[in-house]
Amino acid sequence: MQLRLFPLFALAVLLSSLIRGASPPEMASSSLSADPYIPQAAGGRENPQAANGREKSMTSEIAAIIRGFRGQMGVAAVNLRTGETIAVDADTRFPTASTIKTAVMLEAWHQAAEGRLPMDTRIALRTADKVGGSGVLRGLGEGLSLSVADLIHLMIVLSDNTATNMLIERLGTARINARLESYGLSETKLFRPTFRDGQPDVLPDLERQYGLGMSTPREMAKLMAAIAERKAVNAPASEAMLATLRRQQDRAMIPRNLPGDTQIGNKTGTDEEKHPGKDGIKRHVRADAAIVTGADFTYVIAIYARQIEDTRWTVDNDGLVTGARISRMVFDHFAERR
Repeated sequence: MQLRLFPLFALAVLLSSLIRGASPPEMASSSLSADPYIPQAAGGRENPQAANGREKSMTSEIAAIIRGFRGQMGVAAVNLRTGETIAVDADTRFPTASTIKTAVMLEAWHQAAEGRLPMDTRIALRTADKVGGSGVLRGLGEGLSLSVADLIHLMIVLSDNTATNMLIERLGTARINARLESYGLSETKLFRPTFRDGQPDVLPDLERQYGLGMSTPREMAKLMAAIAERKAVNAPASEAMLATLRRQQDRAMIPRNLPGDTQIGNKTGTDEEKHPGKDGIKRHVRADAAIVTGADFTYVIAIYARQIEDTRWTVDNDGLVTGARISRMVFDHFAERR
């Protein structure tokens, strides 16, 4: 779960959206119709042997950085135009922290499409709903009426934990996990609402180790690819989810060092380990998963880190800085292959 402090203008973002009364169609950015990304079959015109050689070289460079990292890190990145994949410890399980909220958003859009929980459904904020960590709802008054669309916006853009719990209560943890299974994401699980350590809805043994949720870099990249390729729920829902991810306020890892004209939709996660090490210190968790779109290329990338020795809660945490460095390397590699 996110424990960092967000910019003060976050409240203004919320109040603006409530005054505007955003409806589901407004959540999909009007710029999406001009999105340069159109999914194509994998396989470019480049010499396959040369391409494979560069892929191996980039993978080796990233692996070397991870070996020097003071913690554990895994990376998965896929060029959606060519199918080229960069993977280092990509099938290792990691705590998701708040990156699992993308799965909550996915289920919300599925239930809206099925008519079970329409996006314009209004839900009143209760004092009992409020939890700590990131977000703005815990500071607002009881009785505030929010739509499902509002809650998704807050959960993704500001990583609001109260909004997350309000959605999970109505969507159901088991249903979210069943949906992930239907996408072939068997290693990606939500265990409980936020700030309910030790009280899981499902899989208590795994919850004790991973906390809010677990995934692998490869599976989270696959989930992002489903959204990028307009295959998550349906095309309009995928476009709305991508637009929401692109409004993300936390830019400290994957987007950190990328060019300003790059479109990035991402969801981050910040936490500490559930159990201290032998020295009594709870080391840290950092994560980010993104869809990165340039003028004529799109790729997905997921970077997960745990047992980070640097326990600072600032943007200079070693997990964020190292992840940002790897993110730029992947960008440069895929961008020069346009």
